[in-house]
Amino acid sequence: MNFIQNPKITDPQGYTAAAMRAGFKRKRKDLCIIKSEVPAKSSVKFTKNMVKAAPLLVAMESLKKTGNLLQALIINSGNANAGTGQQGLADTRETIRLLAEKIQVPEELTLASSTGVIGELLDMEKMRNGIETLSSELSVAGGFGCAEAILTTDTVEKSFGVKLDILGVEVTISGIAKGSGMIQPNMATMLAFVTTDAEIEHELLERIFTECVEKNFNMISVDGHTSTNDTALIMANGQAYNPPIQASTPEAEVFQEALMYLTREMAKAIIRDGEGATKFVTIRLEQVNSFANARKMAFGIANSALVKTALFGQDPNWGRILSAAGMVGVEFDPDRTDLEINGTFIYKAGNPIRLDKSVLKQLMAPPELEIVLTVNTGAEAATVYTTDLSYDYVRINAEYHT
Repeated sequence: MNFIQNPKITDPQGYTAAAMRAGFKRKRKDLCIIKSEVPAKSSVKFTKNMVKAAPLLVAMESLKKTGNLLQALIINSGNANAGTGQQGLADTRETIRLLAEKIQVPEELTLASSTGVIGELLDMEKMRNGIETLSSELSVAGGFGCAEAILTTDTVEKSFGVKLDILGVEVTISGIAKGSGMIQPNMATMLAFVTTDAEIEHELLERIFTECVEKNFNMISVDGHTSTNDTALIMANGQAYNPPIQASTPEAEVFQEALMYLTREMAKAIIRDGEGATKFVTIRLEQVNSFANARKMAFGIANSALVKTALFGQDPNWGRILSAAGMVGVEFDPDRTDLEINGTFIYKAGNPIRLDKSVLKQLMAPPELEIVLTVNTGAEAATVYTTDLSYDYVRINAEYHT
């Protein structure tokens, strides 16, 4: 597996794209189109929030009809088209119809995605003008602008790519993501789009991508708030012309390893860019009696406002960590539990380790922290990535709509 320097979403064979500022935001690109030359097999995951944005409702409908085939995406930022009722659905359908007509792709193979402010109608004049402009500008080089066009409060673009060998044929996987706040899966205020030119069994693609989402995108949290617009998808158009990747083969393992790596880096990039974040925090629960319980305890720590503010203040109040793990309804014995921060034990077998307060405070100082809680009830483990909770997070979200 080789990593692509300066990657773009159109690095895999058979994809073109274009991006521009249509005016949904005050600055930066805010609209992009991604197109495959041919219909692509896909796996698509949406938010589990009961309040779903109009583009998701329309997409869920069309994907059922096509058997999860896709050929084109249109993504706007600056407006979520969520909480917009029947007009929001009508605007989504008009967007898809206009795009499909302009780039000559069937409407049912076209998916719209939006992110931004909830409760405001799309400015369809801007959308129409954007489609008119972008539809004639699709190119491989146009893929570079897409990572910017999907951002909202993000401070950096999140673009990744890898190349791998499948039976002597080069296969490429690329991905772009956005997400900074309103982050906790299922999934996170998160958009993640992955393209590949691999020829792969559709059922296998679905299984692998589902596992990648569960282990990566569904293991991050900035603020514990699940969005209305979360979407993660992969398109596989087969344009690498590799021998088809089939289940239970070495090639399937190679592809899964590459996609797992790519989606993990995308998920971690979202946390590193968390709104107002000053810390990147890895929380590991070890020796737990089930993965579900390990995950539950890890998120209990990750989403605790008391833990997160202590992390920001570099306050060595480790009791908050232990308490947060204990309040989620998972049984364990504190007297058999160990707690480490950045490799230093601060609580072992139910007893605090006597460390000088200056040493404890220094443990909290690095911009990257690893918290490991070992409860000794089984053999399962879970890792969650999160951030601290800073003054800037409050400021950004207090001023978001204004």
